[in-house]
Amino acid sequence: MVDFTEVVIPVDGSDNALRAARFGARLAHAVGSPCRLLHVFRIGGDEVMGMASLSKAQIEEATRRSARRIFDTVLSEIGNEGPPPEELILHGDPAEEILGYLEAHPQALVVMGRRGKGRLEALMVGSVADKVLRHSRGAITLVG
Repeated sequence: MVDFTEVVIPVDGSDNALRAARFGARLAHAVGSPCRLLHVFRIGGDEVMGMASLSKAQIEEATRRSARRIFDTVLSEIGNEGPPPEELILHGDPAEEILGYLEAHPQALVVMGRRGKGRLEALMVGSVADKVLRHSRGAITLVG
């Protein structure tokens, strides 16, 4: 029996996210669950300052282009096993957005890399993965 209704794979362009995507896509296909790729376009202080002179349409286009590059890389990695995953783009703090998604979709299984693109990634569990693990009530699988 499968206790989840979908496999959600947060992707940020890191090697660990690609490994998690390969694992998550195979798992979703094996159990017959839909697969969703989730990219969070980080919007923090530095990003807001850098985008201050852009229009809303320009920001949305930059977000789409950034996510498209990441999704295309992931899709080429996972191949054609199973139906193509749905793609979802969110904006904000990655951990907060993933946790918000899980609150709205409590039957989702998140499969994510244990480290992302952070500076100290080789030393510890990534801050996003750590925050999601600590605060989620849902099912989380970390892939290293």
